[in-house]
Amino acid sequence: MAVRTLAVACTLFLGMCIITNSKPMDTTHAFCKIVWLLALPCSQVKMAIVTQIKTMESYKLGPVGPVLIQANHTSAVGQTEHVNFTMLPTAMDQACHVEGSSMSEFWFSLFDNGTNYCNLHSVMEGSGLTSAPGFVEFTNDWLCLGFEITSCKGF
Repeated sequence: MAVRTLAVACTLFLGMCIITNSKPMDTTHAFCKIVWLLALPCSQVKMAIVTQIKTMESYKLGPVGPVLIQANHTSAVGQTEHVNFTMLPTAMDQACHVEGSSMSEFWFSLFDNGTNYCNLHSVMEGSGLTSAPGFVEFTNDWLCLGFEITSCKGF
C-alpha cells in the first residue's frame, strides 16, 4: 500500500511539474504555485488581475508586461511576499493558462499557514475570475505550502 501511495504521489508531482513548465521554486522560503485554466482570452484575464491588484491596499503593483504581472503583498505584520501572474493562451481558441506564484521574502517564514495561497486566491476571487467560464484551479500542498489548512479570511 505504501509503495502504491508513493507512486501516485510521484505521478501527481510529476504532472504538476509538467503543467507548471518544471520551474522549481526556492524551497527555503514559504511559497505557493497555482495553475488556473479559464475560458477567456488572456487579455481579459490580465485586465481583471491588474484592476483587482490596484484596488487592494495590501498590494503594490509592479511591472506589467505582455504576459507577466508582478506585485508585492505586505501583510498586517509587515511581511512581504512577491506575487507573479503569467498568462499564456492555450491551444483552445479564447482560453488562457495562468500560472500564479507567491513567495515570502524571508527564509524563516517557511510555514506560512497558507498566506501565499491566499495572496493569489484573493486576487483571483476579487477579480471575479473564479466565477469565469471554464475556471479550473490546480495546486496541492507540495506546490503550495499550507494549501490544505488555509481559510483566506481577512484578505
